[in-house]
Amino acid sequence: MKKEKRVFLGDSLTMRHNWSAFKASNLGIDGDTTQGVLKRISQATQAQNIVLMIGVNDILQNAQVTKIQNNYIKILDSFNKDQTIYVLSLLPVLHQKQTISINQKIKEMNKWLQTETTKRHIIYINLYPSFLDKEKKGLSHVYTTDGIHLTTKGYKLWEKTLKNILSVY
Repeated sequence: MKKEKRVFLGDSLTMRHNWSAFKASNLGIDGDTTQGVLKRISQATQAQNIVLMIGVNDILQNAQVTKIQNNYIKILDSFNKDQTIYVLSLLPVLHQKQTISINQKIKEMNKWLQTETTKRHIIYINLYPSFLDKEKKGLSHVYTTDGIHLTTKGYKLWEKTLKNILSVY
């Protein structure tokens, strides 16, 4: 892979958007997990900076939070010290009776990600609160097509947040 300035690395949430406004390559894969990112991390090793969001599919597949955290540690350890890493929070899913535990695990992962990135001096971008519904229980209907994936409005919010932060670095 040629030396890229920026790559977006993640699952279908990453894959389903055109990140060219950020002059970035899209390394999102539909259905990907932290284990999948570990297997293909070499695709991102030449990038100057990496925008990473991964883990919701692990949760949807009932992976233990500790397993997801261990995979994240391996992912973060794989990056070079001269790369700038942006770890994005996981987004909530639509609040329904059957998704309560999923959103709890997402909140648990986000809390852990914030702590882990702070320890490592990695930039953490907390998108989670911006995507919540009015009751702050799950993903707002206006941002989702199916309870997980984003609408155009959702991607515009994501881009707006990133433009504010990525332009600083």
